[in-house]
Amino acid sequence: MSSQQDTQLIHMTNQIAANLGGGRDEETAAAATCRHLETFWARSMKHRLVATLEREDTALSPLAKRAVTLLAERLAKRHNG
Repeated sequence: MSSQQDTQLIHMTNQIAANLGGGRDEETAAAATCRHLETFWARSMKHRLVATLEREDTALSPLAKRAVTLLAERLAKRHNG
């Protein structure tokens, strides 16, 4: 994927986190966002999004970043377990 596609994935993730985060504590909102990504996003999109965590300049909001970190942990657990 191109950098523009990464930017679009990050933008969509930030929107999802903002929509699911309203009125919830951060961990609950991050878990809800992670569940949404797990359920509705294609495997390739999830892996590409997780890869953006390695970039220092990622534009993920703090809540979205927490959700993607949870997603990375869940994907790794599935792969290794």
